Amino acid sequence: MKCLRITSRDPEKGFTLIELLVVIAIIAILVALLLPAVQQAREAARRSSCKNNLKQLGLALHNYHDTYNIFPQGQFWVQGAYSWHGNSAWVSLLPFLEQAPLYEKWNFNVSYHTGNNTLRQQKIAAFWCPSDRRFGSGTGPGNNYAGCGGSTPFIYQGNGRDSHGIIFRRVSIRMRDILDGTSNVVMVGEILKGDGDQGRLSDSDITRVGTTPTFANPEFATQAEVDAAGAACDAGVAPSAQYSLSQCGRDWAAPYPFQTMFNTTVPPNWSHRSCAFGGGFGLCADRNGLVSMRSRHSGGAQCTLADGSVRFISENIDLTTWHRLGNRDDGQPVGEF
Repeated sequence: MKCLRITSRDPEKGFTLIELLVVIAIIAILVALLLPAVQQAREAARRSSCKNNLKQLGLALHNYHDTYNIFPQGQFWVQGAYSWHGNSAWVSLLPFLEQAPLYEKWNFNVSYHTGNNTLRQQKIAAFWCPSDRRFGSGTGPGNNYAGCGGSTPFIYQGNGRDSHGIIFRRVSIRMRDILDGTSNVVMVGEILKGDGDQGRLSDSDITRVGTTPTFANPEFATQAEVDAAGAACDAGVAPSAQYSLSQCGRDWAAPYPFQTMFNTTVPPNWSHRSCAFGGGFGLCADRNGLVSMRSRHSGGAQCTLADGSVRFISENIDLTTWHRLGNRDDGQPVGEF
């Protein structure tokens, strides 16, 4: 008779506490390495979508010109209304942005914020850059794109005065007026939407300066003049809400700088506050000023040139080159940008 030999089995194996902590540490390291890559991929997708919007706006402007042989004015004034009332260039583009039903309902006999108040609240994806936040509290659908009025701060002069851009107040520009070549002139650029909160100061707020800065040649301000103006703009920031405004980028229908018009007086993503010249703000802001092209993209902002192409412009671009890109007929070579 054979004897049965009983052997003890090894206890069931598992993770020790040290092994578990090592695994968690490895996972944490991998997440830390992958997260920036994921964020960069998402921003790349948002930037691509923003670029597509700018291409659509460029195509819409060209189709408008093909139809009417002019580009839309930055402010279409309504006869009999206050001088600052009217409708923006983007209202004119609605049929060319697949918004024909909205356009057909628009009453062009009144301003955008009176008889068209309900219509202007329509949120239109073509006017939004996904990299920016939505417009904050208060009324307004939000807008991230503006027409370039020129290299001068005085793009809201009116009375038929030419600021040598493409889209500015009450002047219609034709393709033949772009003497410097369509590939050398900015037509549309990015702006930031405000947060609509007058109770705090945000990076998209603008300020106002009571005294207009001095420029020997407003179309080609020197670096020293721009720096001095920037210091004045920054000094305009105060705790009182009257000195800052959070309503910029609120309305695609509003025919004002900081809403649907900008200039190339100062570089993209300017390190100083954008600012309006003069007294109270009005409707952000129905006045001249330093209206920087701004975006949430790292290192610069995107713009549409007059030939319909889209370019990313570095925030470190040479100031004179940026001035020349904003001026359609200065006759000077632009160079590399």
